[in-house]
Amino acid sequence: MYRSDLDRRDKGGAIAAVVAIHAALLFAFLNLSGKMPLPGQESVLRMFDIEQPKPPRPPPPPAQQQQSKPKEKEGGAAPKNVKSEATPVVAPKPPIVIPQPPKIATSETPRQGAAPTQGASNVPGPGTGAGGAGTGTGSGAGGAGPGGGGDGLAAVRTRMITPPFRGRDFPREFLDQWPRGAWIFARFRVDPRGYVIQCIVDRGTGVPVIDSGFCDLARARFRFRPAVNRYGQPVADWAAYGQEPPR
Repeated sequence: MYRSDLDRRDKGGAIAAVVAIHAALLFAFLNLSGKMPLPGQESVLRMFDIEQPKPPRPPPPPAQQQQSKPKEKEGGAAPKNVKSEATPVVAPKPPIVIPQPPKIATSETPRQGAAPTQGASNVPGPGTGAGGAGTGTGSGAGGAGPGGGGDGLAAVRTRMITPPFRGRDFPREFLDQWPRGAWIFARFRVDPRGYVIQCIVDRGTGVPVIDSGFCDLARARFRFRPAVNRYGQPVADWAAYGQEPPR
């Protein structure tokens, strides 16, 4: 048993005995293994010199610490799909039609026609009509033109001696195309013999075939009593005529 009540003398004897035993063992060990070279004092001190351990390296400052890798952004939603829409139908723009000006009927032969300057006048002047004392191309009293001269205007006007046209006087194709209720108003130039030498339709039926055919019939069939001047000489004159609808 372990005793804890030893006095100081007993404790000293025990320690001395332990030391003696260790010394004997050391001696026996040295004799059995031969001589062991003992190192010098410096060598022993160098071998058993215990160095102070180096303090651990302090941690790097927060600025030098490796920053954590940021998290990648989450992927966004895909773009919206393109919606297909029908192509709008646009009405085409109406074409712009520029109206053409009406054609003006002109006479192929100069100094002829139905203009006021072409007609008979009792005013002296250089016109182309039948002036009283002009130098035109018409029938003047003292003119020098190429027309049939005379001693002045007709003192007695010309007068038609043939009856006016009736329905039986026109061809069948005229009657079929004649607009109902359409009159023809014309002027005839009658020469000193009483024949129609010029026909002007002031207002016709609107059918060119009928209007031109009417003038042909008038020149062929109508006869007039010639006009005479103050000296009793036959002269050319104008006569107005109105044709009623044949049916």
